[in-house]
Parts: sequence; C-alpha cells; structure tokens
Amino acid sequence: MKKFLASLMMIAVSIVFGYWLHAVHLLDHTFIGEGLDWVVEKVPVPEEWDRLPVIETPEEPPTHEQPADSEETQETNSETNEKDDAVDYKKVEDKIFVLLNELREEKGVQPVTKNKQLKKAADVRAKESATSFSHTRPNGGDAFTVFEEKGLAYPYLMAGENLAMGTYYLDEEGMAEFLFNGWVDSPGHYKNMVQKDFEEVGIGVYYDGKILYTTQLFGTPRN
Repeated sequence: MKKFLASLMMIAVSIVFGYWLHAVHLLDHTFIGEGLDWVVEKVPVPEEWDRLPVIETPEEPPTHEQPADSEETQETNSETNEKDDAVDYKKVEDKIFVLLNELREEKGVQPVTKNKQLKKAADVRAKESATSFSHTRPNGGDAFTVFEEKGLAYPYLMAGENLAMGTYYLDEEGMAEFLFNGWVDSPGHYKNMVQKDFEEVGIGVYYDGKILYTTQLFGTPRN
C-alpha cells in the first residue's frame, strides 16, 4: 500500500511539474516541450494552475547621470496609478521598500528614503511596463525621459531603474518578496539596489488583472 501511495504521489507531482514547465515555456521548441504542448492541449489545465508565478526582469537595468545644464521641458501630462480593487499597491510598495533597506543595511550601505516625485514617476513606468516591458518607453524614449513630463520633474545627479513582472499568485507581501528576490538574483538589478550613491527611491506598482508590474526608480537629487 505504501508503494502504491508513493507511486500516486510521484505521478501527481510529475503532472503538476509538467504543467508548470509548460506554463513558464522553459522547454519551448524542444522534443519534450512539444510533448507537453500535446498533453496540455488534450487535457486542459485547471484555471488556478495557470496562475503559477513567473518572474521576468529586463536585461541591463539602466543607470543615468544627468548633465548639470539639463532642463525638463516636456509638457506631456501623466497620471499616476490608482489603487486596483484586487491588489493593495501600498502593501506591495511598503514590503519592497523594507526589503530594499534591509538589503542595503546588510551590505553596509546607507538606507534610501522615499521621494514623492520618484514615486509618481515609478507609477507611470510600472503602468507603461504592461505595454512595453522594457527600459525603453512605449513612445521610444529612454526610461529617464519620464522626468521630463509635466508634474514629474526630478532634477538628479544620478538615477537608475529596476523593472519586474510576475503572474499574480501570492498575496501582496508574498508577491513583493517574490519579485524582489528576482532583482536580487539579477546582477544588474542587484547593483542598483546596493548602489551607495543612491539616496532616494520611488516604487511603482501596477496590476493588469493577471500580471503584477513593479518599478524601482532610484535617484540622487541635484541640490
């Protein structure tokens, strides 16, 4: 009986793992992947299984130094995100902020403080990520042109951006930790988070009904 139950457990685990591999596309364009596609087509995946968390982060998070004579001239109006009824954005933001400063403290780096202008710009960038998950904005400009928009001016000496997205599966704090760990595991994003010269941060969150997008905008203000 024990062997029978163990066999059933192994089969169940194998099935779930197979559906997960299909969901995250790890085996696309391989012989095994084609087999999984056939199985999923014949045996539809339960809806809740399709919500297994997947994280993505763009390559090469940018860091930018603004010339001393640079001026913000763009007058495009931008709106920051409103709270989604399904997700408490503030819980996600606050958890990421706590984890960020815990990491900086662990590495002997001064904590960053929240900045309202960076927050508003990060909200814009999080929402834009649903259209173009890239450090290039949907209008073709680089990430830091967001500071040229009306109401979002942030005169800086140095700025950096981290983006992450993941299938919404856990609660707010769980998703925050999940996405934060993705940044920790990515050398470029990690470098931004422990950069000693950054003094301030804005954290943006956006949920499109399936995917949760988060943005960290770091800055060193020009005093």
